[in-house]
Amino acid sequence: MKLLSLLTLISLLLPITVQGDTIINTATSETYHGYLTGKESTGLVDVNTTEKGLIKVNKSHLKITRDSAGRNNCFALFEIEGSIMAGMETTALEEALQKAASQGPLFILLEIDSPGGRVDLCKRMCAAIQQVGNCDVYAYIKGGESGGAYSAAAVVSMACDKIYMAPGTVIGAATMISTDANGKPIDMKTALGETVGEKMSSAWRNYMASLASSKNRPAALAVAMENKDIEVIEVNDGGKRVFIDSSEKKPDCQIVKVWSKKGELLTLPAKDAIACGMADKIYLSRQDLLEDHNAATAQVITDDSIAKAKELYEKIDKRIDELMVSIDLGVKRFETTRSRVQAMKALKSLIYDAKFALSMKKRFGNDVRINEDEVQDFLNDAQAVYDSIRTARR
Repeated sequence: MKLLSLLTLISLLLPITVQGDTIINTATSETYHGYLTGKESTGLVDVNTTEKGLIKVNKSHLKITRDSAGRNNCFALFEIEGSIMAGMETTALEEALQKAASQGPLFILLEIDSPGGRVDLCKRMCAAIQQVGNCDVYAYIKGGESGGAYSAAAVVSMACDKIYMAPGTVIGAATMISTDANGKPIDMKTALGETVGEKMSSAWRNYMASLASSKNRPAALAVAMENKDIEVIEVNDGGKRVFIDSSEKKPDCQIVKVWSKKGELLTLPAKDAIACGMADKIYLSRQDLLEDHNAATAQVITDDSIAKAKELYEKIDKRIDELMVSIDLGVKRFETTRSRVQAMKALKSLIYDAKFALSMKKRFGNDVRINEDEVQDFLNDAQAVYDSIRTARR
């Protein structure tokens, strides 16, 4: 009996290690330890708990206290490199973020080096990052071929809880653009007309400003990354540091610095991004970042689904290029042939290629760079000519 009492006493005196965040269900007063997975359905969120395993709880009833000491000694690492153009790659990132967050990592790290890309995919990435409510998401603009985070990539960075940058990198130049018939970039007003183009650009500016404000970053500077027609200044307003459009300056406010001049889209080098509060710190390398976050020995969580999606997109892109070349050659063969047999053979090849291109468009959507209506019209014309030649032979 005395031995049992002694063991009980010792167990009470020993520190108890609890794995995960402390989660209180305010509706039932129950306390759990674990991690939100980020998966929600009809108001209920999945929670991995040490006490009851996976449970579903009304998210509005949860009070969560983050416990970094109780988290797993790991971090999730994902790379955003090159142009943001593949919907399938974005889908893979969305799923990977949810999966990683449910494992209770110290944080999720997005290493970014990108010239930007599609606005719709950028918004999906931002939404996925914002839905990770159970651990911090950091952006590390690491440098590389692009030299920073431009356009849509800059906006993805702004969705993260912290923005870290490598020396010599930049963030900014996030104007919305379209492409002409030859694939060259043009501004939205040229592509869609003054009224519609300005409406879309205005909505994009407001989105960026809201995103920046949600993370306590200067909204005016975010807008200046998209709008070259404004001048953003820093003023001292009663001892408070404020960033505003110069047209909004009060007479008694002292101008501290002009951050963005009219006629230029704002791009911020790393040092300036830190100085104005758009970014948080400069790190020479990922290792420096990890050491500063007590994660130098942490296990790296990776997900090859993103790399596989990128590889598939590149294969599709290459196949579409091959199909377009094949169709061009087929048209030339048809135009130069004098034989009905050869003409029908060329048309059959064109019909096959067009149908295959349309099937890829149907399967992979916007990841396939073709105009569906134009290819369908081409297919209809080729089929009509083929049918007429075949009928004439009878």
